[in-house]
Formats: sequence, structure tokens, C-alpha cells
Amino acid sequence: MTTREYDIHNLDCAHCGIKIEDGVSSMPGVHSVQLDFVNKRLIVSFQEGVENALERLNHLADSIEPGVTITDKGAQEEINKWDWGFWLPLAVGVVIVILNMLLGTSGWLKIALGVGAWLLVGHRVAISAIKSIGRGQVFSEHFLMSIATIGALVLQEYTEAAAVMVLYEIGQWLESLAVAKSRSSIKGILAIKPEKAHLVTEEGTKDLPLGEVQVGDRLLVYPGERVPLDGVVTKGNSALDTSTLTGEAIPLPVREEDAILAGVLNLDGLLEMEVKSVDAESTVSRILQLIENAGARKSQNEKFITRFASYYTPSVVGAALLVFLIPVLMGYPANVWLHRALVFLIVSCPCALVISVPLSYYVGIGKAARKGIIFKGSVYLDTMRRLKAMVFDKTGTLTTGNLKIEKLLAPDGVDPAELIDTIYKSEYTSNHPFAKAVLSTYTADYDGKMVNAYSEYSGKGVLMLYGEDRMIVGSAAFLDEHGFVGLIDAGETSVVHAAKNDIYLGCMCFSDEIRPGMKEALDSLRKRGIKRMVMLSGDREAKARAISEELGLDAWAAELLPQEKIDRLEEIMDQTDGLVAYTGEGMNDAPALARADLGIAMGQIGNPASIETADVVLLNDRPQQLVAAWDQAQRTHNTVTQNILLALGVKVLVMALGVSGVSGLWEAIIADVGVTLLAVLNATRR
Repeated sequence: MTTREYDIHNLDCAHCGIKIEDGVSSMPGVHSVQLDFVNKRLIVSFQEGVENALERLNHLADSIEPGVTITDKGAQEEINKWDWGFWLPLAVGVVIVILNMLLGTSGWLKIALGVGAWLLVGHRVAISAIKSIGRGQVFSEHFLMSIATIGALVLQEYTEAAAVMVLYEIGQWLESLAVAKSRSSIKGILAIKPEKAHLVTEEGTKDLPLGEVQVGDRLLVYPGERVPLDGVVTKGNSALDTSTLTGEAIPLPVREEDAILAGVLNLDGLLEMEVKSVDAESTVSRILQLIENAGARKSQNEKFITRFASYYTPSVVGAALLVFLIPVLMGYPANVWLHRALVFLIVSCPCALVISVPLSYYVGIGKAARKGIIFKGSVYLDTMRRLKAMVFDKTGTLTTGNLKIEKLLAPDGVDPAELIDTIYKSEYTSNHPFAKAVLSTYTADYDGKMVNAYSEYSGKGVLMLYGEDRMIVGSAAFLDEHGFVGLIDAGETSVVHAAKNDIYLGCMCFSDEIRPGMKEALDSLRKRGIKRMVMLSGDREAKARAISEELGLDAWAAELLPQEKIDRLEEIMDQTDGLVAYTGEGMNDAPALARADLGIAMGQIGNPASIETADVVLLNDRPQQLVAAWDQAQRTHNTVTQNILLALGVKVLVMALGVSGVSGLWEAIIADVGVTLLAVLNATRR
């Protein structure tokens, strides 16, 4: 299986995009295809034989929509932004239509001007229509527009036929312009990487493109500039504006040895930094890539609109045929009812829906990103607002995760320094929150060459042979497995017990605080329809119970191993009538994040593992981000619903007015173009 990504150029017809997607999916050797009309991207997975794939794709695209080209992602395509072949005939056509209307021409002059304007403006549409007929696609937008305007010519409505074609072409351009402007505005929000970096050399500094900077290089970041790459401050101190990544408005102070991320703004101090990741692997690059790829994970609404579009056009054409035939067979004038039937053909293209629905999701994802909330696909926006239960990890999610050592408890005759030394050495290479607290609080002599054996058991503890010393560090249950009894009871605090050479040394007690604002955030989520909230923890039962009661959770489970968390999560999912989210810190909780209907990783701006695993990534650790994510999902859903109702409502109204003779072709084309523009504007409003 090979997946390739392409850029699409000159594709302004959303309905044609659906046909290109369908055509590619039926090509031999294609396993799956995703066409993102908003971002003009095509992602194709090939099962076999990708020889001449680009040539085959271009041939298919051009046969469906002449002028459309497909290139490898990132390849430069020379595009004539001022297409005289489009604008000159259109300008002449507009002048002719206006003259025909103002001068009130008649006879052969009226016919010549009307037909001439129609040919000038609509020749490309007609050519595309002929190609559609050759492929058996009688329901293409260009074919139906050609039939509608030719019908007007047959009815001797020459000016109206030309005017409708002029308005159609102007409408197509306006739709393309509106979508392009919307796409640019959203991408502008995320354009937060500088193009160059100031490399420190022996001779001074020189500017380099980001792609040429290597890990270990030293860079200067001046006040008012954005940090170009992920790294560590080696000189200087400053305050950073991280709002473009995290949505957090409060400046973040940094000094030597602090980690800093690409994309954040250096406010007031000169910084020297050492690069820790190349451009393609930086946090901001991963985030931008996730947002770009979000269009490939389509929501159920988008999939429904794609299916609906394939039925809508034939249905409207069938209705037009009935509107014409039934009255004529009943003896009514054929010319009157042909004119009314042509109105149906004008509104037979579902462009307003096909453009505005994916655009609404794209804008919603972009707005969320500006607040430091990354939705990895529109499907997850829909899932978020439909949640009925949320399951939380404790440490680092409901609590701050900034563990502090509260006290040491040692049996009589045991030196506390030996307890510290044993735990320090055993936790030295661990990523567990307990280990971070120990290493940031104490120092001890540690020599990696002295480690003769080391085993870490997830959720339990560590076994290590350091020199000749056999060390056991972990939970009470873990030490009990190895024959230690009568351990110290530390009450509700989180503890790590330790033993060396079969002698129990005591335990280290840790304190952790509930995140400020967590209870308020959970209360807000309940008001939004989350019916059940559960905490799953590997911590001691007494500690878990206290946290759960303070937050008012519906249920909790403690002393769970990672696999047991998965089992409990699956039980909750089976018991819940609706979708279930799991919210965790993203590293130890990766299996649960992947198993839940929606995986949410909190405060994970610097954690590549969580960005890859979770469906929604909150780039700062404020609990209110959970509420903001739900609200953005709901607002996006409201916009999508409004656009669907608006588009269908206007089209049904125009058809009803057409049947009654109130609406003509003029009104139909203006309404059709207008509703598309209104839907696009609604999708992109602030």
C-alpha cells in the first residue's frame, strides 16, 4: 500500500470535485481516495502499480473539469491569475447584455447579440458539456446549465439566455474567490513560522532557511521575532507570547535551560538557543500538518452531503421533466411550462451544500486551533458534541501532575538518606511523574555503568541491580508480590515504597493538587449534556476516593494497571447509551486514548506521542479548554445546519416560485449564486 498526496489546481466547481473523487476511486489499483476541496488537496492510497499515476489522474480530472491539473504536493504550478480567455469574453458579454436591455433591440439584431453573447461567455461551458455527454455524464453542472440556456434561446428569450450564462460565470468566479479568501484567512491564523533563522557562527551571525538548520546549531532570537525551531535557551531571559499555539494570553517567562517551541513570539529579551529538532519535526510543524490533514477525516454530515449530491441533481432534473410534461399532456402551452421547467435546471447543482459544509468544518477546526485546541478531523467535532460520558485519568489530568514530596516515612533504624538514594537511582531513567518529582528535589551519585539489570513494570514499579545491590521501588502491591509485608500505611497520600537487599526502607509520600478550575469545567460540561463522569487511576484507593468526592464524579476506580484501565473503559462504553471520551495526559494513557470513541490529550504541546495518539489535543492545561472544545464543536454544528437549511430552503422556494410562474431564469440564477455566497460567508463569519 502506497499513499501519495497531490495538489489540485483550477478546481472551482465543488460538485466536479465529488465526481473527480468518485472517478479516482474507480481507477484500477486505487484503494482509497480523499479529495479536500477547501484545501485543494487529493490523497490517494494505491494498492498496486503507481506507474504513471499522476498522468492518469490528470487525464481523469481534465475529462471531468477541463483545465483542472494535478501536481505532486509542493510542486510549483504556473497559473495565470489573470485569465484573459475568461475575462475578455465575459466583459464583452456583459456589455452586450446591457446594451440589449437598454436599447430594446429586436429582430435579427436581438438574436445576433443574444446568441453572440451566449457563445462568447458560454462556449467553455458548452464544450465541457459536450465532453460530459461523451462520458455519459448527463447530470454534469455544465451540461444542465447549457440545456437551460439553450432552452431559453429556443423560447426566443435571447437576452435572458445570455444574461443567465453571464451571471453563472460571474457566480462561479465569486464562489471560487470566496472559498480562496476563506482558506487564506484561516491559513493566515496558522502562519506562525518565520522563514529564516539567525545562525550563530564564529564570524558572527548569518541567516539560513529553516530547512538548512541542524540539531545542535545555535540561533539568536531577537525581541519581536518568533522562535524558529524547538530548542533550549542557552543565554538570556525573556517573556514569550505563546497564544498562537496554546491560546494562553499570559506571557511565559523563560531563562537559561528552559525549553522553548517554534512559533511562539519573543517579547522583550535577546535569546540564544540550541536547536533540538529540525523544521519538519518541530511541534508547530506537526500541528500545522495535523490541521492540513484534518480534511481527510470527514464528518458524517460531509459524507451525507456527498451522497445527497449524487441523488439531488437527478431528482431535480426528473422534477423539471415532470413540470414540463404533465401540463403539456393536459393541454397547457408548451412554451410556458418549458420556461418554468428550465428554472429547475438552473438550481439543480448542489454547490451551496458541497462547498459550505466542508468549509464550515474547516473554519471550525481553524478557529479551535487559534485557541490552542487541535481537532484532527471534522469527524471529531461531531463526536465531541455528541458525547454522553467522559472518563478521566487522575494524575496530570484532573490534578496538576506537579507532584511534590510531602514527607519520608522510614522504619526505626533505617537512615532516610538510604531511602532517598535507593528511590533516586531506581527512578533515574523513568518518565513517571514520581520520578520527575524525585529527580527535581534530590541529588545522588548515579553511574549508569553500575546498572547491571533494570526492569520497569508499568503501573507497578522498578526492579534494578545496581552494582551488587538489589533494589525494588514501587507500589505496596508490587513490594507485596516480592515478599515484603507490614509496609507503612501513609493514609490518603500517594506513595512509593522502597527496599534494598531484602530490607524494607520505608516510603516517600507525594502530594498533588486538583487543577484550578477543574470542578467548574466539569460542572459546565454536565450542563452541556455530559451525563456521566468517571475517573480511572493507578493511584491508591484512599487518594482516588478523596479526589473523586471533591470533584463530584459519578464513579471512580483506583490501583489500576494500564490494561485494567482499558478493561474498565470498555465496560463504561458498553454501559453508556452514547459516545464516551477518554481524557488523559497522552503518554501512559495512549492505549485508552486510542480505544475510546474520542481521545482527548490535555496540556500536550511538547509531547509528540500524545499529538499522534489523541483525536483532540489541548495545547495548554486549563480545564476550561475542554468546555471551549465542546462549544466550538457545537457552534460548527449549528453553522453546518444553518447552511443546509438555507441552501435547501432557497432552492425549494425558487422551484416553487418557478412552477407558479413568479420566478424566471434571472431570479433562479441570482438565488442559486446568492445562496452559495451566503452559505460561504456564514461558514466563515467570526
